[in-house]
Amino acid sequence: MRRPILTTPIEFYDSFGGRVSMSPLHYFELLGHRGTQTYLALVFSILVATDAPGLLGQINFGATLGIWAVVLSAFLLCHGLVLLLCGAVLSAIGTMVLPGILITATAMILPVSLGEALLHFSSHGAVNFALFPQLWFYIIVAETFVMIYMRYVRPDVGLETTLPDPIGLEADHPESAGFPQDPGGAPPAEPIRHILIGAEPVPLPQLRHIQAQEHHVHVTLDGQRLTHRARLSDIVAQTAPEDGIQPHRSWWVARHVARELERDGQKHVLRLDDGTRVPVARSRLPEVRDWLDEAT
Repeated sequence: MRRPILTTPIEFYDSFGGRVSMSPLHYFELLGHRGTQTYLALVFSILVATDAPGLLGQINFGATLGIWAVVLSAFLLCHGLVLLLCGAVLSAIGTMVLPGILITATAMILPVSLGEALLHFSSHGAVNFALFPQLWFYIIVAETFVMIYMRYVRPDVGLETTLPDPIGLEADHPESAGFPQDPGGAPPAEPIRHILIGAEPVPLPQLRHIQAQEHHVHVTLDGQRLTHRARLSDIVAQTAPEDGIQPHRSWWVARHVARELERDGQKHVLRLDDGTRVPVARSRLPEVRDWLDEAT
């Protein structure tokens, strides 16, 4: 069954090879966070102050502010729409890791075109409309600001995104969504185990997988995603072998979501029930294979 487009995780690499995972819904919720808005205000100030295209020599200051505001707003909207398009495609064909600069480049076409058109009219025709080579310059600028945000600002925002997924993961795992399994006189359920991630207790039955990136961990639960500043080793130390396994130094996977080992070229990956493919270190391959045989 397809995941809803809004909650489909989109994985992409930034220009330095860092891996990012984000759903369209998470993107739009991040835009409403104060930390994101502060960063955008800083970006806007830098664009106006540096005046890379030399607007101030051709139009007045008020028009310069207006053009940059329109271009930045248009980029944020187009970036979200491109993510929605990616979500629609990936929900149909499955997991795929995309180059982040391709997403940025696609999202920049309309904003740059709009900015060039506004500059042309604001200068009363003194500046001709020209999409190239300006587009390449702004793609690099936008990708730089996006990469800085994803690596250093987004993790500290600490936004918890609740994903309304009535036909998705919670439906597959009703026990982790709080639904009773046997209402007909079953004994009371045992207390739910929690582990501490950052400063937040997280219910272990809802935990699906964790990916470590630099000094942060990206935690995927049933219907929810968290980002915290923490060490993966500290989190894994709170779990037991029957809870899950660490197939790679940057990943931990819960037992109930693991499905099978697959080959990806010369490497092995662990496929999860939602299509996520987790890399398996060569040194841990026998351990993962034995663990998976016991789990299934």
